[in-house]
Amino acid sequence: MTEKRFLDGYASFPYEKPFPFSRHSSIGCGGKARYAFYPQTEGQLVELVSRLRVDGIRYYTVGNLTNVLPPDNDIDAVLISTKRLLSAQAAATGLYVGAGVNSGMFLRLCKTYGLGGAEFFAGIPCTMGGALFMNAGAAGEYIAPLVGGVKVFDGKKIITLSPLECRYEYKKSVFMQEDLLILGGTLRLPEMQEEEMVKRTQYFMQKRAHLPKGKSMGCVFKNPPNGAAGKYIEGAGLKGLRIGGAHVSEKHANFIINDLGAKSSDIRALITFMKNAVLAQYNIRLEEEIRYIQ
Repeated sequence: MTEKRFLDGYASFPYEKPFPFSRHSSIGCGGKARYAFYPQTEGQLVELVSRLRVDGIRYYTVGNLTNVLPPDNDIDAVLISTKRLLSAQAAATGLYVGAGVNSGMFLRLCKTYGLGGAEFFAGIPCTMGGALFMNAGAAGEYIAPLVGGVKVFDGKKIITLSPLECRYEYKKSVFMQEDLLILGGTLRLPEMQEEEMVKRTQYFMQKRAHLPKGKSMGCVFKNPPNGAAGKYIEGAGLKGLRIGGAHVSEKHANFIINDLGAKSSDIRALITFMKNAVLAQYNIRLEEEIRYIQ
């Protein structure tokens, strides 16, 4: 498809051209995507995805790009950012939030409506769409028990999945296995006094205080069944290990820090080295928590 024909078909959607991953992703590296689209309503998002599918154009749907590793090269694909899907509505069934609502906005909404139980999101740099996608959580608490339903586009129609249909497990969901586009979700939250919410928020912020600063993707690996991934990586003597512009954090071994203009290939090489070292020493196969854009 020529550039002119492409623009004729998609110029009605807000877009950025080109989209540099190095400027937008939390890890601060990568090439460019051809376009990034920013639908402003769920209807626009559904229309955009439907049109891209009909035209056979490859796309990725992204939120904050905080747990994503892009490639070094430019990609012949477009991105769909959900960051402008900011609808929110309180109802008897719970608090509905659009996929683009970030954790800070979400917690402010909870405070406004006097709803608690989600304070573990304090400090997590995610959108609610991303949280619903991967069953995000912290300090042993996860979004799954709060979910009342997730509104999705299945390629033909908009439907709402029940908590059971979401098939949530530790850092896992149906959305990682099937082609379902998350539009938003309803969270069932108990009423809570502001004082208690503040107390819980402070507790979870303190839990995150030890995490490394700088350009990273957060935790790279899921915790295996019998321990913390960071402990195994540390036990393999990998803290501080550097390849190119990236190194394994000395503060938390499950973080890779881009501190010297790392390339994605540097980070991929570190990930491979970490997996092989832990497998050799502990016979444990680490599984990435991050997502790759190819």
